[in-house]
Amino acid sequence: MRLTLREREIVDLLKKDPLISQDELARHLGISRSSIAVHISNLMKKGVILGKGYVFNEQASIVVVGLSCLQIKINQQGDKNVIDVDYGGLPIIASGILAGFGVNLKIISLIGNDEPGTMILNRLMENRVDTTHIHRHSRKRTCRRICIDNDSRLEEGFELNDYKQVLNSREWIIFNSEWLIVDPYFQGEVLERASKKDEEDMPHFCTYWFMHEYKDIPEFLTRFHTLVLGVGKSSGMEYYTEQLDKLGDTSVKNCIITDGRSGLIYRSGELIGDYPLPPNQSFDSQDGLPGLLTGVVYGLSSGYPLRQAMRIGAGFASSN
Repeated sequence: MRLTLREREIVDLLKKDPLISQDELARHLGISRSSIAVHISNLMKKGVILGKGYVFNEQASIVVVGLSCLQIKINQQGDKNVIDVDYGGLPIIASGILAGFGVNLKIISLIGNDEPGTMILNRLMENRVDTTHIHRHSRKRTCRRICIDNDSRLEEGFELNDYKQVLNSREWIIFNSEWLIVDPYFQGEVLERASKKDEEDMPHFCTYWFMHEYKDIPEFLTRFHTLVLGVGKSSGMEYYTEQLDKLGDTSVKNCIITDGRSGLIYRSGELIGDYPLPPNQSFDSQDGLPGLLTGVVYGLSSGYPLRQAMRIGAGFASSN
């Protein structure tokens, strides 16, 4: 989790002397013992200190904010329809990828009071994810998403006020993370809340977006630090790379553009490059974006350069 200056001072002192008392900490920093106790409690809530004895969690903290859903896919194969039913959405995809790496991961999501909601909770717990921050609506059912031939999509979701309620009650968790992965359903609400915060205390904002047509990149996307764009055709990769060059000064530090088949184009500061996809690593340029972004964030949070993080993400996108 992102730490305050005082919390970082306390962590540094505890690492140098794990047996130091709270009274000694208070005298060293010139504050009251009760203030030290509050800071220690907050460090435990943030997952930096694991219980008594000042055992530290050195993993970067990642918070995923996204919608979970019952996913129905219909594909026509000749004169037959093949219908597959599963549970999907960014939280399930991200938890499946990150849980196995021991990441300090928190999931914030919204489900309904029905059997699909229960199955989603079970799936997340199978991935060893803390489900404390999953909001279960008492009167509504879980989102349904229908995909027909990987093209036409129909959705039954929640209302805007439902999303706002989730974020309002979990805002502290969201803005005390180091890396924040946001799916399109929550982008506007998260950015609105971020605009009221001190920019120096913000997490690293990450999101994805599929560009259906050759249109301008929406302005709000340029407020994210790491951005993954999916396009339908390989020509769209070059088109949006040129758009990024014309945008000028934005918050985007890392941007990846992909059609899911030919490869990926990336830009990090002044560095621009491409990564051709091997034949066995192709993926759907819309459905594969959550896995791609999650892998990229894992790589970057682990200290890998963007190109290596992107290769990790492409591997996860193709396997999901």
